[in-house]
Amino acid sequence: MDFITGNIKQLYRKFLFASMASAMVMSIYSFVDTIAVGQSEGPVGAAAMAVITPLYGVLIFLGILCGVGGSVLYGNARGEGKEEKANALFTAATGLMLFLIVLVWIMFALFHEPIFTFFGADTELMPKVMEYARWLIWFLPVFILPSFISSFIRNDGAPGLAMAAVIIGGCVNIFGDWFFCFPLGMGMTGAAIATVLGTCIQVFIMCSHFLSKKCTLRFVKPNHIAPAIRQTLSIGFGASVLDLGTVILAVIMNNQIMRYGDTNALAVYGVVATITSLFQALYCGVGQAIQPIVSANCGAMQADRIKQVWKMSFATVIALGIAFTAIGELFPEQIVRLFIDVTPEVVEAAPGIIRPFFLLFLFLGITVLSTYHLQSIMHGTMSMVIAILRSVVISGILLFTLPLFLDVQGVWLAMPISELIVAIIALIYIQRRT
Repeated sequence: MDFITGNIKQLYRKFLFASMASAMVMSIYSFVDTIAVGQSEGPVGAAAMAVITPLYGVLIFLGILCGVGGSVLYGNARGEGKEEKANALFTAATGLMLFLIVLVWIMFALFHEPIFTFFGADTELMPKVMEYARWLIWFLPVFILPSFISSFIRNDGAPGLAMAAVIIGGCVNIFGDWFFCFPLGMGMTGAAIATVLGTCIQVFIMCSHFLSKKCTLRFVKPNHIAPAIRQTLSIGFGASVLDLGTVILAVIMNNQIMRYGDTNALAVYGVVATITSLFQALYCGVGQAIQPIVSANCGAMQADRIKQVWKMSFATVIALGIAFTAIGELFPEQIVRLFIDVTPEVVEAAPGIIRPFFLLFLFLGITVLSTYHLQSIMHGTMSMVIAILRSVVISGILLFTLPLFLDVQGVWLAMPISELIVAIIALIYIQRRT
C-alpha cells in the first residue's frame, strides 16, 4: 500500500470505510448497553449510564493518547524511509501505554466511589453505577488496548483487520446484551459482562496482526526514549483531548443537570451522551482515515496530496453533520423510546433537550477533523489548542454562565454554541497557516 504515489481517492475511500466501521462498532458497545440498561432498568438505569460515560472517556483517552501520538510519529518516520526509527517510536509508545494502564488501574480500584460521586452519582444512583462499573474496573486494560493497537495496525497496512475485530467483538456484545439482560434478567451486570466479552475478543483479533507475515511492527531498543515519549504525548494529546474533553464535559453536564434539572433530565442526557459518543466516534473515524495518508505524505513533503485529502474529508464531515442533526430535530421522542422504558415525564422532557443539543453536530465534525489533520501535518500545538478550547475552555465557560440566564435550557445550548466558535477558529487557522 503506497501512501506516497497511490491513487489518493482510492486510499481515502479504503481507509474511510474501515476506520468509520471500526469507530462505529466500538461506540455501538456503549450504544447497545444503554438501550439494554434503559429498557431493563428504566430511567434510573439510563441516568446511571450517564455517570459511567466519563469512565469510558478516560479509557479511550489513554488509548488514543499513546496510539495516535505514537502512530503519527511512526507513519512520519516510515514516510521518510526510516524503518528502524519507526519501530523505536512504536516501542516507546507501547511502554508509555503500559505505564499509564497500571497507574489508572490502581487509581480506579482504590478510589472508585469518590470518583463516581465526582462524575455525578448520588446515593440513589451509586448502587446501579457500581453494578456495571466494577466489571470495567476489573478488566480495565482491555478497554484501553483497542484504540492503541488499531492506530498502529492501520499504519501498518491492516485497516481491514481492525474493522473485522470491532465488528466481531461488537456482534458478541450485542448478542450478550440481549441474552444477559433479558432471558437471564441480569440487568446492568449482564450488560457489563457482554461489553467485557466483546472487547476481549476484539483485542485478541487485533493482536493476531503481530503473528502475520505482513506485520512490520517490531519491538526494538528505543533510542532517545524521553524525547520520543514527549513527542508522543504532545501529538497524541491533540486527538485524545477530545475524549478527555468528553469526560470533563460529561462531569460538568451531569452536575449542572442535577443542579438545574432532575433525574428525568439526566436520563435523557444519558441517551444523548451515548448518541454523541457514537457520532463523535464516526467523526474520529474520518480523522483516523486521513491520519496514515497525511502523515506519510507530510514526511514525503507532498503538499498537494494533503490538500486533496483535506477537501474530501471536509465534505464527508459536513454531510454527516447535516444527517446527524436532522435525526435529533425530527425524531426526539422516538429516540428516547428506543433507549428507555419511558415515563410520561421523560417523553415530555425529551424534545426540549434533544433538539437544541443536536445542533452541535453541524460543527463537531469540523472540530474533530481539524485536530486530526493538524496532528498529521505536525501542527501538534495548534491541534491541542483547538481541542482544549472545545473540550474545556469555551464549553466550560458557557456551561457555567448560560444556565444563570436561561436555567436548564442554557445547559443544552452551551455545547452547540461552543462547537460553532471553535470550528470557526480551526478553519481560519487551517486556511491561513497550512
